[in-house]
Amino acid sequence: MQGGGAASPPFPIPEASRVADTARPLKRTTAARATRRQWSDAYLAYFLIAPTLLLICVLIVLPLAEAVGLSFTDKLFINPTPRWVGLRNYLTALQSDVFWQVVLNSVLWAGLVVVFQFLLGLSAALLLNRRFYGQSAARALVILPWVTPGVVAALLWKLLYDPYIGGVNGLIHFLGVPDPWIPWLASPNLALGAVIFAAIWKGSPFSMVMYLAALQGVSQDSIEAARIDGANGWDRLRHVILPEIMPTVRITVLLTAVWTFNYFDLIYILTRGGPGERTEIFPTSCIGCSSSRPSWARPPRSG
Repeated sequence: MQGGGAASPPFPIPEASRVADTARPLKRTTAARATRRQWSDAYLAYFLIAPTLLLICVLIVLPLAEAVGLSFTDKLFINPTPRWVGLRNYLTALQSDVFWQVVLNSVLWAGLVVVFQFLLGLSAALLLNRRFYGQSAARALVILPWVTPGVVAALLWKLLYDPYIGGVNGLIHFLGVPDPWIPWLASPNLALGAVIFAAIWKGSPFSMVMYLAALQGVSQDSIEAARIDGANGWDRLRHVILPEIMPTVRITVLLTAVWTFNYFDLIYILTRGGPGERTEIFPTSCIGCSSSRPSWARPPRSG
């Protein structure tokens, strides 16, 4: 040590070590700020979705919980005082042949409509995705059934299915069948198929629009590469086109399944669930539950 100067370190401190010692507090400060920012973003996200969650609770969750609670009572519109009956309503429904007829009708209705809307929608989208004269006019005309109000479409098909003046029987007569006075909506064997056909006609344009929009984003380079490799049209559709539009297919099928299962106006106006219960589905069967029980929820008569 010389004079009163500061003592020099016994060995020199590397410059990298000094930089690291200085950077550690900076890293901790940066990490703390990032954590606070993440929490702030999370609080903001919860604040923004809170009104939507509140509406969902008020409009969906609470009515659903109330409906489940009422299912264990015998409350009706004409009998507003509920009386606890436990599982009797469920047991009565499971023992009813009408209930299982409604289940079968609902499954057939939803399943066939969704499948054929997918097939027809995809086929129409593939055709309308090609370039041809009048392409824009064809796209506009094909979408008309979807934009037609459900009540109007139901009345139109009710007129077409009329056994005497309907266009369906008129077309069959034109094709050479003498006096084809077929009661499409009154026949127990034909009524469900008739309303399913009308629903397919009504909903297929929506699937077509969705798939057509998805086809606009399919890479033409991939299709051309598959064509050069020798892939035919079916192989290009299965291995190139469908994988690229599959997210749209999933969403569209989900939407059409939910909408079809809850569809009411078309089938109610056409048949009101008849003849008998051959076209009865859950929405049409439960429409009168506010004033009376559906037939499958009524306890069997004794004696």
